[in-house]
Amino acid sequence: MRYTRVAVCTVLFLFIYVHSSCAQTPTAAATGPTAQSTAGFYPGWMLGTRFEGSSSSDGSVFDLGMGGGYNFSHRFGVDVGVPYFFVGTPTSVKSKNPTAVSGDGFGNVGANIRFFLPGESTNYASTIHLGAPSGDKSKGFSTGHATWNWSNHLEHGWRYLTPYIDDSVGNTVLDTHHFRRPLMTFGYNAAFEAGTEVDAGPISLSASAYDVAPWGSQTIVSRVFRCGSGAKCSSAGKTTNRKNYLDSSVSTGDASLARDNGFNASAEFKPKSLKNLDFEADYSRSVPLRLNTFSFGIALDIAGALRSHRH
Repeated sequence: MRYTRVAVCTVLFLFIYVHSSCAQTPTAAATGPTAQSTAGFYPGWMLGTRFEGSSSSDGSVFDLGMGGGYNFSHRFGVDVGVPYFFVGTPTSVKSKNPTAVSGDGFGNVGANIRFFLPGESTNYASTIHLGAPSGDKSKGFSTGHATWNWSNHLEHGWRYLTPYIDDSVGNTVLDTHHFRRPLMTFGYNAAFEAGTEVDAGPISLSASAYDVAPWGSQTIVSRVFRCGSGAKCSSAGKTTNRKNYLDSSVSTGDASLARDNGFNASAEFKPKSLKNLDFEADYSRSVPLRLNTFSFGIALDIAGALRSHRH
């Protein structure tokens, strides 16, 4: 039934696309900040949707996000969005605990306050992300707390090559387009990513390394382990097992529980004839978790398509 719903949502996504025309504006982010083009934001209302997912040996996490907002200028805008999750529990978890189940449902409602400062060769973007605890904690779609993150993006372009640096601080580790995590965290952390992007016309390639440096007490809420009837829901006391999200729905521990680092690679395709549609394929390797994750994303700029249709 869960995967039937995924198929239905995909069909609805394609139905919207078929009845839209082509244009390109920044897409409203449902789960976090995204880098913007040197042209800045398109002033006015924006509306977008994105279907994305990650698959690994620790389970699969898919979500269909819808977001909308308003850009007051080329440099300042706000948006709000919410994802609908589809999560698959890995066979390894079910073999140890047959009562473990996964699920689907809405995640946290999120809002972004975005600022963009373009330059001749260097661009800077800053985003404050606020999350309301509206998702179901028992399914791993919320930590049960309000969350915040402040993210910054700095890039410098040399012809087709664009090195960049990202940094953020907050009380949860955000998902990225490279890695839809099989878990959620609650606890203070700083995250860093550095890499470069190569723009080859409609295809862009990128590679990067990342590091997540938490401090203080950390809570891990599993997305791929949910207690069925009679199952153990939470770990007893604090734990240092980083893979405890495969055995317990909620775990607590020190900073080492949420520490992570690794590297990413991605390819993005923007068809010239379908400029309101983006395709993306990603790979991420978490060194501490010894986890290889393969991801994809399909984004549709609905507001851009409507503006193009009117013109």
